[in-house]
Amino acid sequence: MPAFFVSSSDIRETRITLTDDLCHHLRASLRVKPGEELWLTDEQRQRYRVRITHVSQQAVTTEILEQRQGPVETSPPLLLAQALLKGDHMDWVVQKASELGVRMILPLVSRHGIVRPQSDRIAAQVARWQRIATEAAQQSEQWQPPQVLEPLESRRFFSTHKATCSLLLAERHEAIALARAPLPTHPSEQICVIIGPEGGWAEEEIAQALAQHCHAVSLGECILRADTAAVTALSIVQSRLGRLG
Repeated sequence: MPAFFVSSSDIRETRITLTDDLCHHLRASLRVKPGEELWLTDEQRQRYRVRITHVSQQAVTTEILEQRQGPVETSPPLLLAQALLKGDHMDWVVQKASELGVRMILPLVSRHGIVRPQSDRIAAQVARWQRIATEAAQQSEQWQPPQVLEPLESRRFFSTHKATCSLLLAERHEAIALARAPLPTHPSEQICVIIGPEGGWAEEEIAQALAQHCHAVSLGECILRADTAAVTALSIVQSRLGRLG
């Protein structure tokens, strides 16, 4: 069962009241009824098993049956910096990255990227990606949804971004296999996986990334589509961190 995200401010002693979008989803889409049970998770990584006691147009009221604390983090959080992709490919990457447990998703505006964000639509697009990310994290029973940031120019990203370990997927360049790349292990550190657009990275982007101590990595001989590469790379890293497999 999905573990729906709620705010700790919705919790009152032994009851949790669900309103707005989540109330509408539960009532109109899932057609929940009193007596049914749900899992709810707040931003403090507390998860609650609740029983629905009342359903109305304005709210779904529940009573807490059980409370669990999220597991202690034992490995570094994972950030995905993904060059913007055309059509619904970016939506798909956001969804799958969220299912795979990334903590943050940063869209990049790259030199060879086809997509260029329109300033008057950025807020709406980021909100859309955040909804996709939250729903995917709920479905895969993550303990928290990833944060989706506003798109950033690649040159600014490479000049300002700081992570313990930044892995730049750079096919057709001298690179180490991702399966053998050194990874940090402490939860206070951070791993950033950086994926280019459909047309690949420009040479100056790669040069700038390497100058900022990014590690060039490869997925092997096959040249994968950008969206496939993102999911493959994240899966390999999460497996090596012990979160998959």
